[in-house]
Amino acid sequence: MQRLSQRLTSLLWAPLRAYDVAAKKNPATVGIMTTLIKTSAADVFAQKIVEKREEIDWRRNAVFGAFGFAYLGVWQYYLYTNVFTRITPAIQAVVGPRGVGAALTFIDQCIHHPVLYFPCFYLLRGGMAGEAPAESLGKYKVDAWENMKALWAVWVPAQLVNFSVVPMHLRIPFVAGVSFMWTVILSCLRGALEPAQARMAESVTVYADDGQQRHHHHAAARNQQQPAAPATSVPAAAKAGAEL
Repeated sequence: MQRLSQRLTSLLWAPLRAYDVAAKKNPATVGIMTTLIKTSAADVFAQKIVEKREEIDWRRNAVFGAFGFAYLGVWQYYLYTNVFTRITPAIQAVVGPRGVGAALTFIDQCIHHPVLYFPCFYLLRGGMAGEAPAESLGKYKVDAWENMKALWAVWVPAQLVNFSVVPMHLRIPFVAGVSFMWTVILSCLRGALEPAQARMAESVTVYADDGQQRHHHHAAARNQQQPAAPATSVPAAAKAGAEL
């Protein structure tokens, strides 16, 4: 019975050991491919399991796949294994060895994500929906605080662990593992694409005679007697988060 238990344990750990060996030999390739597969799979999970869609929105999935490959894979590999490695000695000289993880987490969560991560995601999503960059960034400004609260709930503790104890060659795979949950959340909250036709139904401001401001929604119709179609909008965030 003991031999059987050892055999099963060995079989279960074998894929992880093989992954670790591959990550040591080719850290960039393994990290980038992991984020690509993970991000696409997480969006499919969000659509089919969480949102219970009958059909997968492949354009939306392509947004997450492209973002997973280019940003979460290529850029973040460079950021975490090169940039953060180079600045670590200077940080350590100021805060000491025990403060390095917290300092890197602050830089990642309070500078990197609000300045680069979310704007790039909104621009990519908006570009595939036919939005102008200014429109996409305007949506990010509206969503920013809810996005950051969602992000910090998952990624502050995760990155404290990542920057403190995770080996260098496994940092991107570790991020990718935690990021599966975050991508599901981000996909549900911010994944929907708004086609150009839907954006024709925009909010317009009407000022009453007494000077009070009222908001109405209307959509373009073929003639004035047809009822206007309701506009579609991205739902407001209601949760806490997870990265890339």
